[in-house]
Amino acid sequence: MNKKMNTVLFIIAGTLVNLVLALLCILALLFALSRVSGALGDKTASLVPFAFVGGVLIAMIIYQKLTRWVIERFNLGDKLSPLFAARHRKPKRD
Repeated sequence: MNKKMNTVLFIIAGTLVNLVLALLCILALLFALSRVSGALGDKTASLVPFAFVGGVLIAMIIYQKLTRWVIERFNLGDKLSPLFAARHRKPKRD
């Protein structure tokens, strides 16, 4: 396989991992919210959207750290191609 195919497969697998992480984080936040619902009373329902957003954000942070760790741990840096090529800027003329 070439670098581009490795990169595509890595991104597809990473997307699936990110979805699972997001679901787990959302469920964990909703579970935590249900545990403290007695103390919050009627305010619990208004915090549910924040549990979803917070779960997605936490999953993204975990995914970024996990991706860096996997690339470093298994020496994948030379086996994956960069997603975005660096643009060459023209030198400034005075």
